[in-house]
Amino acid sequence: MTEKEHQRRIYVPQGHQLRATGAESVQRDGVETRISYFEVVDPEGVRVGSYVVREAQSINPPFAASVTVETVE
Repeated sequence: MTEKEHQRRIYVPQGHQLRATGAESVQRDGVETRISYFEVVDPEGVRVGSYVVREAQSINPPFAASVTVETVE
């Protein structure tokens, strides 16, 4: 998933920025999960929100996929 696609899933107010802060990949029980970490910063550079995006894809048929977005407090 591209950053633009992530921005559609995470609300970013006008003038704020979405920044990627990290990523990891986990494979377990036939499912590969890509975990991406983001923060939203205001125009002064102050973090106003943090998010985790999980993209899960089955590596076995029927190759089901899901995307979840979580707010981190």
